Amino acid sequence: MIKWLPANNLVLNLDKMNTMKCTRNNSAHSTLHTGYKEKYIEESVNTTFLGLQIDNDMNWKNHIEEMIPKLNAACYAVRSMPHIRTLTLINQFT
Repeated sequence: MIKWLPANNLVLNLDKMNTMKCTRNNSAHSTLHTGYKEKYIEESVNTTFLGLQIDNDMNWKNHIEEMIPKLNAACYAVRSMPHIRTLTLINQFT
């Protein structure tokens, strides 16, 4: 990977990168030590990848907790729209 990235005009930013070891709930956790040229990549318990909150137990709890406020706001917006839809329908028929 270290050779492939520069060959394809890409840069590896170790400061923005993190690692995560996925395990089963009942297994013991061991620390990963990953790095390059005396820079180590931080190990995290959860991370965001392509908009999904992923944790090392591979469950949906963190993602659901992050989505609830957004879904509540969307539900409120939809619930507050009936009067707007009614006005739109009235304007179409007049």
